[in-house]
Amino acid sequence: MITPAQKDSVFRFIRSLKTRSFTFRDIVRFLDLESEERRSLQHYLDELDSEGIIHKVKRGQYSLPTKESLISGVLTCHRDGYGFVTPDDKSLFDKDIFIPPRNMEEALHGDQVLIKVARKTRSIRHGLRGRRGRGEQVERIEGTVVRVVERKLPSIVGRYYEHPRFPFMTPLDSRIPYDILIPFHASKGAKDGQIVVATLTRSAGRNQQPQGQIIEILGYPDDSGIEYKIVERKYSLPVEFSQDALQEAAKIPGHISAKECLGREDFRADVCITIDGETARDFDDAVSLKKLANGHYLLGVHIADVSHYVREGSALDKDAYARGTAVYFPDRAIPMLPPNLSSGICSLKPGEDRLVFSVLMEVDGKGAVVQSRFVEGVLRSKERMTYTSIAKILLEKDQTELRRYAALSSLFEEMEELCLILSQKRRSKGAVDFDLPEAEIEFDSNGKVISVVQAERNIAHRIIEEFMLLANETVAQKLTASCGPALYRIHEKPDAQKVDEFAEFALTLGYTLEHDRHEYRPMDFQKFMARLEGKIEGRFLAYLMLRSFMQARYSEKNLGHFGLATREYTHFTSPIRRYPDLAVHRLLKQCLKPEPSKEWQASMKQRLPDIASHASSRERVANEAEREIEKIKMAQFMAGKVGDEFEAIVFSVTKQGFFVELLDHFIEGFVPIAPLIDDRYVYRDRTHSFVGERTRKHFELGKRVQVRLDQADLENYRLTFSPV
Repeated sequence: MITPAQKDSVFRFIRSLKTRSFTFRDIVRFLDLESEERRSLQHYLDELDSEGIIHKVKRGQYSLPTKESLISGVLTCHRDGYGFVTPDDKSLFDKDIFIPPRNMEEALHGDQVLIKVARKTRSIRHGLRGRRGRGEQVERIEGTVVRVVERKLPSIVGRYYEHPRFPFMTPLDSRIPYDILIPFHASKGAKDGQIVVATLTRSAGRNQQPQGQIIEILGYPDDSGIEYKIVERKYSLPVEFSQDALQEAAKIPGHISAKECLGREDFRADVCITIDGETARDFDDAVSLKKLANGHYLLGVHIADVSHYVREGSALDKDAYARGTAVYFPDRAIPMLPPNLSSGICSLKPGEDRLVFSVLMEVDGKGAVVQSRFVEGVLRSKERMTYTSIAKILLEKDQTELRRYAALSSLFEEMEELCLILSQKRRSKGAVDFDLPEAEIEFDSNGKVISVVQAERNIAHRIIEEFMLLANETVAQKLTASCGPALYRIHEKPDAQKVDEFAEFALTLGYTLEHDRHEYRPMDFQKFMARLEGKIEGRFLAYLMLRSFMQARYSEKNLGHFGLATREYTHFTSPIRRYPDLAVHRLLKQCLKPEPSKEWQASMKQRLPDIASHASSRERVANEAEREIEKIKMAQFMAGKVGDEFEAIVFSVTKQGFFVELLDHFIEGFVPIAPLIDDRYVYRDRTHSFVGERTRKHFELGKRVQVRLDQADLENYRLTFSPV
């Protein structure tokens, strides 16, 4: 019998073929099989043939289906059972492929899958400005999962339920739409109602319920801190570092030596500062600024030289790559590097010598970089500034802060000058500013949530943002000009059909998304966002507009950044918390050498597609985990307020009800329309509102309403309200 590992090898061999045909002997030679294993291989090939993954041409000879009919990609599931596959090869299909519930087979959310593609036609009504005719037949692409290539999550988190005959676990992730049977011998002693982690021992099928075994018991739902364990296991977030990585980190001194400073540019006499939030623990960027005699600005963006400590192929590097990014929860973090690096020797703490990789840019009065330099240096930060302190100095002219930082006040004013210049330059290029509000969760000394407010964004945030954007763009341009391998942060043009649908919706609310000859440009969205400023429905429309956009990602190919309206962009400024930045540091250091290593560059060029794909995937996982913890904390905060009344604003309306945002707390909840018994409410599609047939009472975007909290669902993190 061939083993499961050998089956995987066969499958990967077939998928990697450059030609469309192969023979039985090709695989035998590839696997180096013994004669008794060949019959088992034949059965496996017959199985792949029946699934349509390969075609048997004649005895011992096989061919592959056309690429267009059988493709691989990542599956995203919806709680209602359907899903979409994002193709790995965008040249085959540039849109996600719809997977109906009946075609899911045993695939789960996030799995790497192989699907058969079918094309179906459907009628649609005309689109924006008559681009398509009414009743026109369009092609819809559907798929059927034929094989799970790789499971995204090795385990599933759920609630265990005792049963005299059939104990089972209900997954906490609503995108897994079935219970999992847990045999008595596989329960690990779990008690009824406990939160557990299980692995599948039998996958779901058309007529088969999945079965699993419990590998860890997390505790009861109301145990303190269990929400972090749930999210960490649910998203397979690596919390502990490997012993090898910790041993390597322990050998790194907590201070830099004179030898390490040799050959580096010395910035220790310069006025360099860090600007971060009050609770920040790691400082990976510092800035300096001088006004030159010609009126230009010399901007220095100094980044912690993490690549000096984290060597390629080391245990630290492997752990950092596996994580891909640090994960930031409201009151704690899962770092990408061990604390003695992320919060120690790599953190640009004030008054301490640190190694940096710096970008020095001479910027003229219009925001153009007239010349730039990239150097390895040594720096001693003069001050650890906060966004709040700088805002008090620049906006409020707070006398206490002005006296405290008297020696730096003129520096802050020059930074504000340059920030406004750079901001105006980006606007003139058409860059879209998605300055969407975010929640800030505040805790007491015991870790209990005491408030949820809208996070403040002030001039200090904008200063750092503009400086980092400029540094990233300048580094990307340097890598491009070097003609060597490069890693980019790309944002592709949005899908025209999705934008058309959004524009048609916005038009019903009185907002027009202009465009030139059916081609949407960044400037069009920038102008649209400007018209939303200060409007109640602005945030809702901004979110919808963002959903019509492609998701930014990493790529070895320079496809530009649509949202920033720039041809080249990368991530360079946060190597403590993002692996792509660490990779970019290595790429830039190599291309700055008088004679870059052709061998290293060739090797890196081969690895970059995997680095880009993996980093993009880990970023999405981290974002999902961070959002889930926020939802949990908000639900916990509101759990003690069931029955209380709040003033709120309607900010989104669907056919099932409407979403409200509380005025006293930056928290959202849903008001279902079906349970309302004071009238029969009719949904009006054109105005996206509900109107009572008898009372004419209406609920529409921007309307202030008094609501009562009816339910705080701590398992699904949903808040349900009703009008008062």
